[in-house]
Amino acid sequence: MKFGRTVHSLIYALARFGANIVAVPTAGMDVPDYVLERLAAERNYSFSTVTMDELKTLAGGLDALYLTPSAPHQMALFTGDEALRKIPSVEPPAALDAFYITRLQKERMTGKELNPAEYVRFDARALKTTRTQEAVVMHPLPRTNELAYELDSDPRAVYFEQAAAGVPVRMALIAWLIEKSGAAEIRTRPVANLIRFKSEAPPRCANPNCITRFEGAYLRPRFQLARSADSTILALKCDFCERELKIEYVGHARSHRYYRFDENLQGYVRQWIEEGSLAVFESVKQAEEGGYEPYKRGPQREIMKADEVAHAIDSLADQLIAEIPDMTGVSIVGVISRGAILALRLRDLIERKTRIRPPCAALDVYSPSEAVHAIDGTDNFDVEERSIILVDDVINSGWTVQRAMATIWQRGRPAAVKLAVLVDRGHRAVPIRPNYVGKNIPTSRTERVQVRLAPSDADAKSMSHDRVMIYSIVEPLKETEAAQ
Repeated sequence: MKFGRTVHSLIYALARFGANIVAVPTAGMDVPDYVLERLAAERNYSFSTVTMDELKTLAGGLDALYLTPSAPHQMALFTGDEALRKIPSVEPPAALDAFYITRLQKERMTGKELNPAEYVRFDARALKTTRTQEAVVMHPLPRTNELAYELDSDPRAVYFEQAAAGVPVRMALIAWLIEKSGAAEIRTRPVANLIRFKSEAPPRCANPNCITRFEGAYLRPRFQLARSADSTILALKCDFCERELKIEYVGHARSHRYYRFDENLQGYVRQWIEEGSLAVFESVKQAEEGGYEPYKRGPQREIMKADEVAHAIDSLADQLIAEIPDMTGVSIVGVISRGAILALRLRDLIERKTRIRPPCAALDVYSPSEAVHAIDGTDNFDVEERSIILVDDVINSGWTVQRAMATIWQRGRPAAVKLAVLVDRGHRAVPIRPNYVGKNIPTSRTERVQVRLAPSDADAKSMSHDRVMIYSIVEPLKETEAAQ
């Protein structure tokens, strides 16, 4: 139920016709949140997920029950009296018409949701009972290990005919669409609905297994507007895999201003889409790195001068050296752009204090290619079995750090990854805690901390302009409320 696209399509279809869907999934294989959110947004539909014990308390009137096995064999569902006794309100059918088997979607699994060895395996034994001997066996193909090859010659196995029939069915659907709607209209409609973004890096699909993640050189991500039950989120639907991307910050390319999205901006966003000036951001950091300013700044004040910034960076270097006496196995990675400047300054301080010069690299969390590149003159930057010190200027929500860590792990298996930040302002959305902090600055959720740094190779006069500022973000909705 978690990765099967056919099951998700079945759920969408049943919801469209008003069916009452009750799912009893195997642990860890529940229907994913994005399917439930789409149902809520498009159909105002509430999906029910229960355990087998909770199913006992349901009233009668179930027309169909869609189950995934809780035991590692398909026979546990259909031939075991114990499994049937768990559903006292539903009489077991006298005979079953069909078995529908699907493979484990391993290519869409992101972790160890289920051990493939525990997945169901269907063989001829399931067809030997009085209830199942007349049932046909179906499978969309291709198969892996869930369907025994011994069934291929069984006359009840119809999966080869099933798969073959899919070709003329698709041909008939395409022919019908062309005849009814016109070929020219069919070709142009999808393009007209696509959103043209104005940003250096277009948004990435939220699905880690989307084809655009692997064919980025040939397929640029494409999105359409989607419905969202949350008015504070702009929902975009991937044109390839239909996974929805939740956008919290939007920008206007002509004014170079960014906004926290809310329902009052809905009309403006549609206008920006029409004129091709919409930019979307995963975080305030990405917006500011792209040269966008907030819609309106509130009061601004300086909280760290140049000497305090230098002292905080020196403190970070001392913390690192104190905890890691041997720096030969350390590599430093700075998040572009100010994190990369800090990484170089830390590298220089560590070299001055220990006579060891750690390798240094810059990491761009929003670039799909060449995300990590060396900035110390070396040709290759290796993370394998190295202790990685990830450096950033400010930790805010933690999403940037989370993506940076994922990018590092894609390049190899480091011995450890630790986080060093110049400023920790709190209010994190993910449970990430920095290991080394230059300064803790408590802030409210509407305030932003902005670090201004001269390049690492700048002279002393330029570094004297280093500053850490704090300001509040005025949102259009709040400004309207204050005026009223």
